[in-house]
Amino acid sequence: MTGPERTRWHLPGVADEVAAAVADLEAALRLEQAPHGLDEWAERALQRALAAALRRRHEVALEVHYPSTVGRKLSHRPRCDLVLSGRGRPLRRGESLPFDLCPAEEALWLELKVAHQLRPGGGRDGRYGEQWRRHLITDLRKMADEPRLRDAALLLVAFTEDEPLLLHDLDSFELLLARHGVLAGFRQVRVLPIRERIGHHVCGVALWPTVQREA
Repeated sequence: MTGPERTRWHLPGVADEVAAAVADLEAALRLEQAPHGLDEWAERALQRALAAALRRRHEVALEVHYPSTVGRKLSHRPRCDLVLSGRGRPLRRGESLPFDLCPAEEALWLELKVAHQLRPGGGRDGRYGEQWRRHLITDLRKMADEPRLRDAALLLVAFTEDEPLLLHDLDSFELLLARHGVLAGFRQVRVLPIRERIGHHVCGVALWPTVQREA
């Protein structure tokens, strides 16, 4: 882990909040007897829904350019999916803005990935597995190399047939990190049951804090 002196955010609590948001979304779909579940939502739709839920306790900004990319063309500036800051302190996006806004160093930067083991119709999703693992490694390196970030984490929402498969895949991802020499903190995992529609029975929420590189 990065150590308590480097962290202002309680990541187990953030994992609980995301899991509660997923549970609320699942309950709403059950109540309305929706024909399609969360495991058929596009990543962007789930991102917006999670952001709305997290706004109950935080300020949340979407698709924020990384601070060190200021001055580049917008098309060449990578963006972070979700950035959390304290209530009443929206993220400061420019040095000339008021100082009562939250600077990048005090925010929590989250890169979100959504993985589906199966696709509608019950077939295997060819994008599941190695592809999301590669994307997560890329995001982890990107955040760890950002000099102005102190608190950042990878957030994975994965839909699988069962919990043992989910945990096996999370372990495999961490072995892949080790083989690539990429550092991450201890993961937080929450597993939730979902109504089976296309073969998924569980949704896993996994959160890995990054280990920021020393300047």
